[in-house]
Amino acid sequence: MSDTGYYTYINYLALQRHFTSEYDYFKYQGKVNASKTAYNNRTDHFSFEKLSKILPQKELETFFVSHFISKPNCWIKDMSKENYERYKSHLKKFPEKFKQDVEMLSCEYAPYQLIEVKTDTSIPLIHDLVIKKVINIETLILMDNFFPFIDDHYKRISLPIMWPDHIQKVKNYLPFVKKILNITYYNDIALEIFKANKQ
Repeated sequence: MSDTGYYTYINYLALQRHFTSEYDYFKYQGKVNASKTAYNNRTDHFSFEKLSKILPQKELETFFVSHFISKPNCWIKDMSKENYERYKSHLKKFPEKFKQDVEMLSCEYAPYQLIEVKTDTSIPLIHDLVIKKVINIETLILMDNFFPFIDDHYKRISLPIMWPDHIQKVKNYLPFVKKILNITYYNDIALEIFKANKQ
């Protein structure tokens, strides 16, 4: 099998582990122990070979992330170019979506209301809005730059249902959002909106 197919497999494996375990894709620079023999013995290795031929290597990370954020254990054969294109379209339209999210948040809530931990068994409002798809998960992650709250919520809140999957998804996706999106650009947008709605 080809080296590019094997590289695609390694990238897939590293990102899947990032979204499903304690493995940190950035800390270990995407390196995982997986031999070419193991790769060649996989029944799905032809899927990696095919993907390596139709997608530039520089896009592999984003391609896999686009699937793992919604389905952490997504199998290579269940991944599609269509889903990837939807994700890219979402990112392209995100500046406007972010403005809409922040406008709504700044008009309806004070910052402390959004991140307040009422009890260790209740979900803070900003997370609830993401879970209910009122605002985008990227907006939540970007708002963490204004008043950091994600790590605090991760440590303090203990719920057996829904919350663990949600907060783990947020923490796993966070470094990719900060890598993909221009943090300064979105900080400026949010500050401008918050200031305007305070007047």
